Amino acid sequence: MTTQTSKTLAVAVLALAVLAGCSTLNPSPDLVAARSGYAAMANSTNPANAAERGQAQQAINKANAMLNGGNEQTAQQLAQIANLKVQNAQVVGDTADAEARLVATQNEAISIARAKGMAAAGVTAAASAATSATQQQISAEQAAIANAEAQRQKALNTLKLFANVVEDKERGLVISIGGETLFKTNSAKFGPSANQELTALAVYLQLDPRPTVVEGHTSNTGTPAYNMKLSQERAKGVMDYLIAQGVSPDRITSVGFGETRPIADNKTKAGRALNRRVDVVMVKAVK
Repeated sequence: MTTQTSKTLAVAVLALAVLAGCSTLNPSPDLVAARSGYAAMANSTNPANAAERGQAQQAINKANAMLNGGNEQTAQQLAQIANLKVQNAQVVGDTADAEARLVATQNEAISIARAKGMAAAGVTAAASAATSATQQQISAEQAAIANAEAQRQKALNTLKLFANVVEDKERGLVISIGGETLFKTNSAKFGPSANQELTALAVYLQLDPRPTVVEGHTSNTGTPAYNMKLSQERAKGVMDYLIAQGVSPDRITSVGFGETRPIADNKTKAGRALNRRVDVVMVKAVK
């Protein structure tokens, strides 16, 4: 067992002890699950779900207080809500994107609506207010997602004016731009039309945050060693340009394949032209 693992287990055990309180009544399965789920996140520093973790802890504390005071029925009702808060924090922490937040919030709203029917008058009013707030949050997130998708589609349509865009089942989204339009002959220096094409590419990449690989490819004209070096320099040049335009360097890499991955026959002029290209591959998400 590593030192880090030992520290993590120690924090989790301490969190469980604190959350358990000192009641002589047996906690309900919902409260046990809420305590356990929160303990698993006790040493988390993830900023994405910090607010949700705080809400979960407050909900558990309320349920504990009722249980410690001997009010087992109200404790059960609050435990259900606490467990939902913990589950919501776990979902947001795992994914942190808008769509996952929407799913988690919808599930929480539905479950709270079911739980509030069993709650006492005071708990019912609180659950009703929470449900109203979450419905407003759902509407706002739906609007944000729709707006982001509209912007992404507009940027993609603009990019298609300069590049061949294909959704590959294995690789992901492949954006191919002809090397002869991007670069000067036998050079990694950009040609006169490169700025317009690469700017459109940069705009789209900032709206689609998938991990990205810039691949350089050449025809078989010249030696394999020369073509490999040229393809690497061209791929890196495109990557550096995109980073300068605001694409995060943490999600983009470059690689050169030289003449090893042709998509057309190198025996013809047209085929060689197709093989001189830069492929920007937006990696397919693993499900």
